[in-house]
Amino acid sequence: MQQILIMGILALVILIGGITYMGIAGAAIIYCLGGNGSPRNRRIFFGILGVLMIYAFVCVCIYLAKYGWPL
Repeated sequence: MQQILIMGILALVILIGGITYMGIAGAAIIYCLGGNGSPRNRRIFFGILGVLMIYAFVCVCIYLAKYGWPL
C-alpha cells in the first residue's frame, strides 16, 4: 500500500513538473513573439530557449516511452 502511495505522489510531482516546464517554455516563446520594447537579442534568446525546452521535453518523452524509466 505504501509503495502505491509513493508511486502516486511521484507521478503527481512529475506531472506537475512537466506541466510547469511546458508552461515556462510557452511563456518564453510568447515573450519572444510579443511586441514589447525589449532588445531584439533578448527576444531571440528567449525564442531559441523556448524551442529548445520543448524539443528536449519531446525527446525525453520519446526516450521514456521507448526504454522506460532509467532507475
